[in-house]
Amino acid sequence: MSAKIIINKKTGLLFRAASFTVYFDGKEVAQMLNTKTFILEDAGMYAVQLKMKWLKTQTLIVKAEDGQETFLVIKSGLKYYSVLYWTFLISLFAVPMFFILTKLQKPEWFISIQVLFALTLTAYSLFYFIFKRGEIWILEDANK
Repeated sequence: MSAKIIINKKTGLLFRAASFTVYFDGKEVAQMLNTKTFILEDAGMYAVQLKMKWLKTQTLIVKAEDGQETFLVIKSGLKYYSVLYWTFLISLFAVPMFFILTKLQKPEWFISIQVLFALTLTAYSLFYFIFKRGEIWILEDANK
């Protein structure tokens, strides 16, 4: 019976079309192009790292024993990006459409709110890509 290391790419806003290069002990093992899962069937201790363009994960030490399945998951370091992104889009399209359809007058302060959401999203994106260098994470998946 052999061990399995299973790497899952969760579908999400950022990684839905991302391709990753999988490295075990510093050697390129595979490309995860449009696949959501990569499986290595071999027992041993490995230093696992993934790269996506200029971004890379931290190195994770994984011990795979015979008959055991180890699940890993790829996650983004952007914790609040989806919330900021959807809030901005709603303020940009849905709320103005509401005022148009209901024929209500748009409040004067509404443009200030849209600008505030746009600046918040821009500042968070710049912080993430400049200072955090576009963190992506590989973690052991507790949910399996």
